[in-house]
Amino acid sequence: MHGEETMTVCNRNADMIRTVLTLFACLSITICPQISLAEFAQNTPESSVGRAPSGAPRINLDTRAIDASAFSGVSGLSETTQKHLAVSWKELLPPLTSLETPFASLSAPQLEAMRTHVRWQTSSAHKRSDETFIAEHDAATALLAKHKIDVENLMRERRKIIAQNNVNGRGPNPHILGKTIMIPGYIVPLTLEGGMVTEFLLVPVAGSCVHTPSPPPNQIIHVAYSKGVEFRSIFDAFWVEGEINAQERLSDVSFYDGAAIVVSNYSLDARAVLQFDG
Repeated sequence: MHGEETMTVCNRNADMIRTVLTLFACLSITICPQISLAEFAQNTPESSVGRAPSGAPRINLDTRAIDASAFSGVSGLSETTQKHLAVSWKELLPPLTSLETPFASLSAPQLEAMRTHVRWQTSSAHKRSDETFIAEHDAATALLAKHKIDVENLMRERRKIIAQNNVNGRGPNPHILGKTIMIPGYIVPLTLEGGMVTEFLLVPVAGSCVHTPSPPPNQIIHVAYSKGVEFRSIFDAFWVEGEINAQERLSDVSFYDGAAIVVSNYSLDARAVLQFDG
């Protein structure tokens, strides 16, 4: 029962997030064509700082730049590690490109009329019974009709742009490919033998893909490590060193109540996987 209750709460939280994002997209016409999953990922809350159940310190995996001096607290790294690129998860996101907006030719009053149209379309029946709102909507509709603005076509084009930005925002960052990096993260084991993990997903938040909805594909790295690393808890943080490349992978991830396919956009053959010493 406890597992079912936990999943119910997680599902409700996910539904709430989707509702808020949908509403935000509807109310911000001139901005939303540039909104993507990548931007949402950039604003995810910082993971908690403290200690994991195993006693290991939890790394603060926020989107700020990672200071290479942090490696001084990690034992066993190669002598060339300081020359490698220390990256944050934000740097795995692709640069956002502004696609042509269908509203570029609209004047300020016309844009405001379009906002009113969207608010009307997304409002409840109770809200649409408000006389002030009715008058506002009627005035907006009249203005758009006067200037022969094809409202429905504009909305269709807007939806296409948002969809394209979401696709682009889930892809890899081409500027980081082929570079040897150091990145901190949490392990989601894929191949586990005798307590040693040789294949895993590296994620920015403890429990991702297992206890929470999966991050976007460009916030997941598929890691192969032939030496294997001792695995005790999904809450233990690790440094991973190796060359990062673009490769879409579908991985079977086991949940406590089932399994699912998780998509990752990066691959990395690790040279070193070391637990964070603090």
